[in-house]
Amino acid sequence: MVVRVLVAVLLALFGAGLALLVFRISARVAWPSRRLSLFVFGGGALVGAAALVAERYVLAWTELSFSVGQSGLAGALLATFLLAAPLEEGFKVLPVWMLYSGRRVPNASLGVTYAAACGAGFAAAEAFAGTIAATASGWDLLRLALSTPAHVFFAGAWGYALGARRTQGRWFSLTWLFAMLLHGLFDHILWGRGAGQIVAVVPLLLFMLLGSWLALRGARPVESASPVASLFPEPPSIESMGQALRAKDQPLMLRWIVFGSFVTLGLMVVLVASAVLLGRRIGVDFALADQTDVRAAGPLILLGAAVLLAFPVAGYLVARASGGQSLLEPALAAVLTVALLVALLALAAPIGVLFALAVAPIALGLACGGAWVGIER
Repeated sequence: MVVRVLVAVLLALFGAGLALLVFRISARVAWPSRRLSLFVFGGGALVGAAALVAERYVLAWTELSFSVGQSGLAGALLATFLLAAPLEEGFKVLPVWMLYSGRRVPNASLGVTYAAACGAGFAAAEAFAGTIAATASGWDLLRLALSTPAHVFFAGAWGYALGARRTQGRWFSLTWLFAMLLHGLFDHILWGRGAGQIVAVVPLLLFMLLGSWLALRGARPVESASPVASLFPEPPSIESMGQALRAKDQPLMLRWIVFGSFVTLGLMVVLVASAVLLGRRIGVDFALADQTDVRAAGPLILLGAAVLLAFPVAGYLVARASGGQSLLEPALAAVLTVALLVALLALAAPIGVLFALAVAPIALGLACGGAWVGIER
């Protein structure tokens, strides 16, 4: 029992450390309040405990479970997307909304800081309750550790929209809905699938890392570039990416969207075939990708890396070939590609739809990153 409590404390400190990192970066330009950060951290822990009690009561009453093995696919999806995801993200809004109503969240940096602190408090409550449970296994502890950055990131996402004056109103609602759905997808893969399929959350974790870097980079003070760094394109911020996604006095070039989608699909076929050949040479058994245990991790990582690599390469090629100054065409080409993949997988291999949706956010980010290097400035 003592060991479980120590593990719970370590997981709570992990979440608090992530919130502290956001606080320190935001403090360079926004001067967040330590008192208010502690307030929303504690509020997040309280609403986290309340959400866990509510979830357990509803799950017991409906006889549902987050696990596909226990409730089936339909039952697990209902439990995740109609109960856990909206309940958890909705409860997290409450402490931050109190500050927002009191006009204590005047900008995006403070919105990210306070929402991330609230998410960390929520994660701490979840980690403590999950760790001390008698039925918690080693895989459950890994799941709790991976849940912590998700709570912090997705809360920070809608916190950014809440604090940014230009994105108040309907944009906050859309951002919250997007964060809730992605968090639900993350939790379904993490808690609803077998241990071997946990690797499918890696693309979403990469998306969180990339999104956090872009958002926090905008909060950093401008620094002079080194001679080596000046040889490469300037890394973007959330603001610069948003501006580049807008059409700049030119019509939307539909032909480059369609062309970019076909380029991405062609690269994907070539790269996946290359990955299969490489896997065969090094002894990877791709038949294990259908398994639910840890044997599925190797094939899924190799195939997933090949699929993701196609997006930045295609984004760069489309941006260079079109000669445009906007990221909109490469971004829409990536969206179209993912939509086609989902449609094809729904007919051929329904289980693959889940993983296609998991790679969609980071695929879009990688396509925009490749196009950022290739666009004319």
